[in-house]
Formats: sequence, C-alpha cells, structure tokens
Amino acid sequence: MSKNEIIINTALRLFVENGFHGTATSRIAQEAGVANGTLFNYFPSKETLIVCIYNSIMQNLDDFIIESLSSHSVSKESFRSLFFASLQWNLDNAEEFQYLQQFKNSPYSKKASKNLMIQEEHPLYVLIQNAIDLVLLKPMPVAFLFSLFTAQINGLYEYFISNEISKENQLVLIDETFDLLWIMIKD
Repeated sequence: MSKNEIIINTALRLFVENGFHGTATSRIAQEAGVANGTLFNYFPSKETLIVCIYNSIMQNLDDFIIESLSSHSVSKESFRSLFFASLQWNLDNAEEFQYLQQFKNSPYSKKASKNLMIQEEHPLYVLIQNAIDLVLLKPMPVAFLFSLFTAQINGLYEYFISNEISKENQLVLIDETFDLLWIMIKD
C-alpha cells in the first residue's frame, strides 16, 4: 500500500471515529506512520484531504453501482437493481457510508462544493433524468426524486444495522420498500 493510501485509510478511520474537527492532522500522520510534512506533501490542507476522501468514496460507490446494474436500460428493473446495489454497498462499506453521511452534514460539503463530484453525474441521477424524459417517472424535479430514492436506501440501512434481521427478511423488506417507492414515483 502506498503512503497516499495509508494516509487516506488512516484519516478515514479517524474522521469516522472522532469527527473532522476532533481529528488533528498530526494524529493522522502519527497513526499513518508518516511525518507531518509528508502528509502535507500529499494533501496541502486538512480540507483537501477530507474532500479527496469524499471524492474517492463516491467514485468507488458509483463504479460499484454501474458494475452491479443488471441492465443499462431505463426500466423498473434498472431502478430495482440500482436500489439493491446501493444498499448492499452501504452495508458492505459501513465506514465509508458513515463518512459520506458525516461529510454531507458538515461545513466541508458547502465549502468544497466546487471541488465535489457533480450530483448530476451520479448513476441514479442520470437514470432518473432519462426515466423522466421517457415518461416512465413522474415529471418532478430530478433532485427531489433522487432525494426520495436515497432516503429510502439510507432508512433501510439504519433499520438493518439497528435491528437483528435475517438475510431472508432483509431481502423481503428491500423488495417491499422498493415497490412502495416505485408506486410513489412512477408516472
């Protein structure tokens, strides 16, 4: 693993454990086994590091979703596939998911918005826009439908990690939740 990857992995863990403001760059450097100067050679500021981690996680999530799609057509099954893939990624990558939630609700998301991956590039956003254009979904603002979709995924995630639910029952709940969401958004 490169020094850059070690710094990112260490920072990710510490930011999730202690928050952005509760994690000093000196602690990241120490736990990563590098000098402070080395950390700043890779990342000129703490904000740069925080945004870099966010962008990296989002790219990994988007890549996973695209690879997991059962079809690249604009269909109910594409939405279902994306729904399942997004939730599965969250469950399999709990630390990264927590980081995304923390970042979204932090001042860094607003300060760094010009540097962030554009929401319109997210696979779900593109799929929603295409579905509206094809009159498969209600003609509502794409950002609103995107929010409805992600809220259901995040709600299921929180429910699953807070309760002991068998895999079989999880699959039933995922399917039922998607069906309810689909009823709300289909045209």
